[in-house]
Amino acid sequence: MIPNDDTIVARATPNGVAAIGIIRLSGVLSLQYIRSCFTFSKAISPNKVYIGYFTDPETGETIDHVCVTYFQNPKSYTGEDSVEVHCHSSSYVIKAILNSFVFLGARLATSGEFSKRAYINGKLSLTQSESVIDLIHSETKLQHQVSLNRVQGKLYTHIQSIRSQLMSLLEQLEGSIDFPDEVPPINRKDAYHIIHSISNELNHILSLQDLGKSISDGVHCLLIGKPNVGKSSIFNALLGENRSIVTETPGTTRDYITERIDYNNVHFHMYDTAGLRDSDDVIEFLGMQKIQSLIKQATIIVWVCDQSTPLTSDDFIVLDHIKHLPNYAIVFNKSDLSSNHVMTIPNAAPIFQLSCSALDSHSISCLKHLIYEHTVSSFQDHDLEFLCNIRQHACLKTLVCLISSLLDRLNVTYHDDMLAIDLRNCINSCSELTGDTITEEVLDGIFSRFCVGK
Repeated sequence: MIPNDDTIVARATPNGVAAIGIIRLSGVLSLQYIRSCFTFSKAISPNKVYIGYFTDPETGETIDHVCVTYFQNPKSYTGEDSVEVHCHSSSYVIKAILNSFVFLGARLATSGEFSKRAYINGKLSLTQSESVIDLIHSETKLQHQVSLNRVQGKLYTHIQSIRSQLMSLLEQLEGSIDFPDEVPPINRKDAYHIIHSISNELNHILSLQDLGKSISDGVHCLLIGKPNVGKSSIFNALLGENRSIVTETPGTTRDYITERIDYNNVHFHMYDTAGLRDSDDVIEFLGMQKIQSLIKQATIIVWVCDQSTPLTSDDFIVLDHIKHLPNYAIVFNKSDLSSNHVMTIPNAAPIFQLSCSALDSHSISCLKHLIYEHTVSSFQDHDLEFLCNIRQHACLKTLVCLISSLLDRLNVTYHDDMLAIDLRNCINSCSELTGDTITEEVLDGIFSRFCVGK
């Protein structure tokens, strides 16, 4: 890509009144522009902080008392000459300083343009660049750890290692095709073992991506059951507050209610839903319809039954909705009541079942722990540096398919020319994942998610 020859400027801190606001410049004229506005008697050297007055280059009026730092290329975030101005975070001061740089010829930066320039100038890989925005928005320790691993380039390094192995095979293969008297053909058995090992690595990485989605988006936990089994009571107990209305009248909850709790550094999105049963009530029916889409999106489904009464046909209506799914659990609520019944549920294969009471804090703690155990507790045993974002995940799935196809063709009589094409496609897919080859349109889409000053 062609390096940028203009100079951009943007605010790097959020809008609002604060002690400090930061404005960033990047480009060949950054140092010239700050010299035109900054009153300081000595020359400005890189990597030092200077204190002085910022003046309007058009009128000569003083705008603010500021700190200025100059970063000389290539030792800056963008790889270009860069300047940061630390001023008082008044909306007037920020606007006046931005206008001063624009008056001198700087251009207001677009979303993510600083990070895009860092990528173009080789300061960050694409996987690192994409992770900057995730790191900024990380809210839990796990989200921070995953984003930081990406920023440090661990996924990039691993995919580059795979690409290097594929390149070595391609070089020998093409050498044997072009110079058969000088370069021996590849040993297909050895090549198969190399590709098979790569396939196992990639499938392992792919298997982690559902867990990665739970880290970034949170775990979606759906409480379902017939009316009046205590879903709302359990929902409130899990939240630690009375969020859902609880009455003895069946069908109190007509729609679903959702709230977020944080448990062991993971976001859990809890859903209290309308009771599932046969009903002629139009509003109740619409509430039950919404549950169908929630079931498809849920990370884990908790089917709540009333342990104090025998199961009814309405309970089995609920089971019919979930019995084919691999991610449902059963909670027998109201264990505090004396008239408990022995629960036997044919054709049910839950990931766990628990007898509990919404009134018992210990049993609610056990429920939280079981939900955590069956969704995200295994994160600590996995390679968090291999978790991908949506674009990387799509590239990874394509690469896995190409590698699988290549393995099949190594097992049969397949011409070397065709194998070379397949290998080259795998290498190109690796390059697309890491960002070594990518279109400008895709690049713009990636960096448009960033804030303007990043």
